[in-house]
Amino acid sequence: MKITRRNFLQMLGITGVAAGGISQVWAIPDQWVEKLQYGPRIETWKVSTCGQCPAGCGIRVRLIDEIPVRIFGNPIAPVNSGFTCPMGEAGLELLYHPDRIRQPMRRKGKKGESSWEPISWKEAFGQMSQGLQGLVKKKQADRFGFFFGDRNTLLTHFAGDFVTRMGSTNFFPWRAPGINELGFWQAFGEYPPLAFDLEKTDYLLTFGTNLLEGPPSPVYFNRLYGKLKESRPRTGLKVVHVDARMSQAGKNATEWIQVRPGSLGALALGMAYVILRDKNFDDDFITRYSQDFRGGKEDFPNLVSRYYPPDKVSAITGVPPETVLRLAREFSAAKAPLALSGGVSDRSETALFTQWAVASLNALSGSFSAKGLWREPVPLPWGPTPVPSVNARTGAFSLKPQLAPESDLPAHWTSEELPHLRSAGKLPDLSMLMIAQVDPLYLTTDRKPWQEWLSRIPQVVQFATLIDDTSPYADLVLPTTTYLEQWDMALPVPNLPFSQLGLQQPIVPPLNGIRPIGDVLLQLATETGVTLLPEKPKSYSGYIETRMKPIFASGKGTPYFEAVSLQFLGEMRKRGWQVYSYPAFADFWRLLQEKGGWWDPGEYPEAEWKKRKKFAFPTVARFEALLKERALLSHGRETQKGDTPLHALLEAPIRKTEIADSFLLSPFTTLMNMTGEGASQPLLQEISGLIPRVYWGPWAEMHPERAKRLSLKDGDLIRVVSRRGSVTLPVKVVPTVSSEILGVPFGYGHKESGRYAKNIGTNPVALIDPLVDPLSGRASWQSTQVRVEKVTK
Repeated sequence: MKITRRNFLQMLGITGVAAGGISQVWAIPDQWVEKLQYGPRIETWKVSTCGQCPAGCGIRVRLIDEIPVRIFGNPIAPVNSGFTCPMGEAGLELLYHPDRIRQPMRRKGKKGESSWEPISWKEAFGQMSQGLQGLVKKKQADRFGFFFGDRNTLLTHFAGDFVTRMGSTNFFPWRAPGINELGFWQAFGEYPPLAFDLEKTDYLLTFGTNLLEGPPSPVYFNRLYGKLKESRPRTGLKVVHVDARMSQAGKNATEWIQVRPGSLGALALGMAYVILRDKNFDDDFITRYSQDFRGGKEDFPNLVSRYYPPDKVSAITGVPPETVLRLAREFSAAKAPLALSGGVSDRSETALFTQWAVASLNALSGSFSAKGLWREPVPLPWGPTPVPSVNARTGAFSLKPQLAPESDLPAHWTSEELPHLRSAGKLPDLSMLMIAQVDPLYLTTDRKPWQEWLSRIPQVVQFATLIDDTSPYADLVLPTTTYLEQWDMALPVPNLPFSQLGLQQPIVPPLNGIRPIGDVLLQLATETGVTLLPEKPKSYSGYIETRMKPIFASGKGTPYFEAVSLQFLGEMRKRGWQVYSYPAFADFWRLLQEKGGWWDPGEYPEAEWKKRKKFAFPTVARFEALLKERALLSHGRETQKGDTPLHALLEAPIRKTEIADSFLLSPFTTLMNMTGEGASQPLLQEISGLIPRVYWGPWAEMHPERAKRLSLKDGDLIRVVSRRGSVTLPVKVVPTVSSEILGVPFGYGHKESGRYAKNIGTNPVALIDPLVDPLSGRASWQSTQVRVEKVTK
């Protein structure tokens, strides 16, 4: 294709005066300006894997004269098949962001102040290695910790190995749980949760799970939803979404059930009541693979019959009793019913209760007996991978071959609670903490304890591409690469029914002064005198290459390939052939770089229940025992009063009598800003409010009845007041939210994060009461009552 200079500059968003290399949006490196103006305009393409979210979408990057100008989807990547989401399209804005850090920086002022002085990498390494060596020599390695944003790549494992080799167990990952993760772990000790195949269900019921705008893979599920909707007249598939806010998941469902916030678990148990009363449950599965279903006075049927008949459930949820009855009968009559819980359901004080109830609904209805619906993830052929865990009784973090069902929780459930665990004496006083790929001072609901905790740690080292809200509490900020400048490997996406490894490789070399986290950790280990890995890789890319050798040796799977049917591939395999020929590892490695990754086209095998722990249904006695065992996680919660059943206490916030003119604040995520990092990218700011027509800032969604009562109309300004502060927002009057909630998008209101995000909009999480689910440790976003006042101009 012939590229004119004008075309080229338009691709870069550069026109007029900016054609000299000064863009309004992108900061093109100086050394590229001459190429930009006088280069031969040769077009090339490179493949890699997106790093904007953990979904592992394959990308193709268009380069002109080796300068990246546009990101497209990789058509042969199995997760996204050539499609990308807005975040994937906007990736170059990270690479070219004008406020990227280019040099290590050392604190000049007090903690909490953004005052820095540039230093060399040599000085930075000297400071870090001196600190680590001191801890190792004093045998105080447990005073080192690493708080790490887990983006589902090998870098998380590598960072965990780094902590372990240093002699510490304090590895604190941060990420959202998978779909059904809390409920499946509690019910039958399954971690990671089973995968599911949406194409095998004829009745999909999502409890707060928004597969189209959040993890695990919005592009994959948007494609699949489109396919399922087209075939609905033939298959009869029914999709029901249950939530207090409709969201894209509700808009694309057959039916949206509006429910009171926090009451999703009560609705699931109300449906269980009807299924039990109708005697329409999967007795064979329950008899063979469950325990304590028939246990006398304190069994599961007793729990639901005593507390969750449809009339009581209606009072809790706001869903009419006849609707509870209908949903239960539709669901249990389906051949392959599938109930999913995630998203808002794991961000409430009833998080684990809800997911356990939904898991029980699957067990009752016959979902777990449906052929091909639930899939068994197959471990990759590189041996067991340690799992970050936290002991729910002692608060101790560690990396283990597998979680202990009776005492451990996945560490990422509770990592937001680190300052509280330290205050309770459950964590040692740290002398050095590293932070990477996560901004806790923006994301957490209880910031003051975080500020105090980080202020007490003598050496806080942060890896960052931009100064963010956490940086003022770091002593050393190290400039790190974007996913377009580094090597990494995206791991199989949780919950998807097949295995994929997406190769990240540098589209361009790291910009001057910037280094990948993996290479920094390798050098730091060397300078500290610690052997990080037995293979002794010279670089992080060498580590990635080494990890792929067992994959090659296994003979399983294949590098991504073009349009070849799975049936044809199966026939080839029977004859001992592969799509590609790669007799040596070097050939295999070359193909991975050319195609963008590896996958095993065969779906995971069906889940075999006889191999796993029996399904434990929730009972009053189990709830009571769990609350006692996990008392460590119950900070901020009132103790039991009178003879109220403990599980009912969990629901107390949703049973509150409505206070006049109050709303339950309900932050929600959007596809353009799942983690809050989208705010630093102007393209995403431009389109994030496309539907409500509000750009570069948040809004408040209010039901028409409540707006009328408050004499509010679309576009009016309101002041939202909680016990922790107030913000001013434009109101959007929409019928797609419960009259009890005030829906506010999450992602704005950064104090830092570059010029496009700094002090723009407000962060609803800052208004939230710092309450947690005492059974899982998950911080609640659905527990804060706010008052609304009209702002008169």
